[in-house]
Formats: sequence, structure tokens, C-alpha cells
Amino acid sequence: MLAVLAAAIIACSAPAVHDGDTLRCGSERVRLFGVDAPEVRRGSTPAEPLAYEARDELVRLTRGRVGCRFVERDRYQRFVGRCWSDATPDVNAALIRSGFATEYRRYSKGAYHAAEDEARAAGRGHWAKTAR
Repeated sequence: MLAVLAAAIIACSAPAVHDGDTLRCGSERVRLFGVDAPEVRRGSTPAEPLAYEARDELVRLTRGRVGCRFVERDRYQRFVGRCWSDATPDVNAALIRSGFATEYRRYSKGAYHAAEDEARAAGRGHWAKTAR
């Protein structure tokens, strides 16, 4: 397992995207800090609404080079990070701003509050029905 210090950064080109809040950068699984996306289908458990849209948005946001700054390890030993890419300086905020993911306030402590407010006000993704 890769030893990661608090200020560690990992980088890769064209990461593999698992779902709307998890990607693989080289051998490291990365969980996006402060982002909660709907779950894709697992076995006989169906996908949650907008799960594949969230995944596809993360694919779009992480085209090209990607870097992630280490925040912590989660209970599954994933690298939890704040990421950026050639497409955007803040992948985490952009995904929430798209409306396909929400802020995971339990961990983010309000870091992406403005991004979620923007998505809600614009009626994007998850907020499309409730914004009308």
C-alpha cells in the first residue's frame, strides 16, 4: 500500500471512474472529499436515481490530467482527496455544482455549501424536481 503523507498529491492521466464520487488514479482508489453521489448498481441492488449521470459527469470532469491532494484515508482505506483536472480547478465542487452529487456535510463541514446552493437554485440534476 502506498504510504501517503498529509500533504501528499497523486496525479495521473485519464483516471478510471467507478461511480460519481470514486475514481482510480494509478493503483490508488480515490474518494472525492465532501462529495456524496448516488450509488451505481451493485449485484442485485439497483442503481439510485442519477447514479449513471453522476458517473458520466465525473468522467467528463476528469478527462486529461488529474491531481488529488490527500485529506485522509476512509474506513475502506481509500485515499480521500480534493481533486483538480485539465477541465476544472476543483472537480469536487464542479460535480456538486452539476447537481448530480450533493455535499457530504458530515465530512465537508460546509466546504461545498455554495456549490450545492448554486445547483439547487439553478434546478440542476438532483434539484430539477424540487426547484420547480
